Amino acid sequence: MPRNSHARRSPLAAAVAVTCATIALSVTVLSGPDRPPAGERPPPPRSIGTTVTTADDRRLHDAEQRLLRDCMGRQGFTYRVFPLGDEPESTLFPYVVDDAGWARRHGYGAGLRRQRESLAKSDPNRAYFAALPADRKAAALVTANGPSPDGLTVRLPGGGTMRRSDRGCVAEAQQQLYGDLGAWFRSSIRVGTLRQILRSRVVADAGYQRSLGAWRRCMGRIGYAFTTPAAARAAALSPVRPLPRDREIRLALAEVRCAVESGLSRTARRLDAHHDRLLAEEHRADVETRDRLRAAALPRARRILSGVPQA
Repeated sequence: MPRNSHARRSPLAAAVAVTCATIALSVTVLSGPDRPPAGERPPPPRSIGTTVTTADDRRLHDAEQRLLRDCMGRQGFTYRVFPLGDEPESTLFPYVVDDAGWARRHGYGAGLRRQRESLAKSDPNRAYFAALPADRKAAALVTANGPSPDGLTVRLPGGGTMRRSDRGCVAEAQQQLYGDLGAWFRSSIRVGTLRQILRSRVVADAGYQRSLGAWRRCMGRIGYAFTTPAAARAAALSPVRPLPRDREIRLALAEVRCAVESGLSRTARRLDAHHDRLLAEEHRADVETRDRLRAAALPRARRILSGVPQA
């Protein structure tokens, strides 16, 4: 039900649309200098390209969900808290599948994708919203997201802008959690967009292209004529004619083998870390703001989840 709006989307804006639409990643802060409890170190800085969902991610998500639920409830609507899902398989292996154990269990993740789709269909919030009369649906959207996509604007690093409302229950929940709604919105969206820029820089790097050539030749010797790992994944997960499970797993394992033998996996990891550092330096202010707001929000999240009233 909650959504975000945007204007003049660039290709990079499209890459972060899902992130922007997910309540879990939009956060903010109450006034006051919250600090981690005595003896607890602040969370480490997050790299731009990280795809690992941490305990802190889940804590922030769950706290924001509770705040959203309470706000919607005060306006007469029902909202059910939902857990933060894992990253899709395409982000676990952004360059090439290189984990034989994972590939043997999941192939390219067709089964995991079906599970996610099934869970989405059974989302109680979707069912609740669908059952509302037309006028109540409109009122619920305004209550959650504000009356219009105005109030917050961010220029994206790759071009274009994104806008969303600074009113409604989503904004209220994020404000209560993070304190500076505008700063969080701008920094988190801009840093989230950098992930796609990072991927683009890695695959355009001459070192990656050399290793990709070796990977392609290795796949050819095994009997596969794919030019890139992305092409292999697309063939396995085709919405028109997906591969049967046994062939999906066989292809994924071939990709893993060639990722190792060609050095593509090792090269991709090295270049990802290299370009991650460069991008973090180029956009230091946004990265530091995002990390500072996350760190300050964690004590609040703990209080929210423990039921302690907010100041």
